[in-house]
Amino acid sequence: MSAEQLQQAQERLATYLASEKRILESQEYSVGQGGTARRNRRADLEQVQAGIREVRAEIDRLQTATQPGGRRVKYLRPY
Repeated sequence: MSAEQLQQAQERLATYLASEKRILESQEYSVGQGGTARRNRRADLEQVQAGIREVRAEIDRLQTATQPGGRRVKYLRPY
């Protein structure tokens, strides 16, 4: 768990967030008219959002591993 891995994960997150923004702005677009028009459809929004959740979880895990003292345990007791 190095700082390099954390940096790579943060870069992946930035890429996913940029992709999500492009998808939200326009999911599908076409260039040209009629039969010669070309259509482009962006990636599936749900898949990109799942990737964002996955990378965020990885970043949290990497940050926890690099913090002094390592993991922390919290005990909960019902009343």
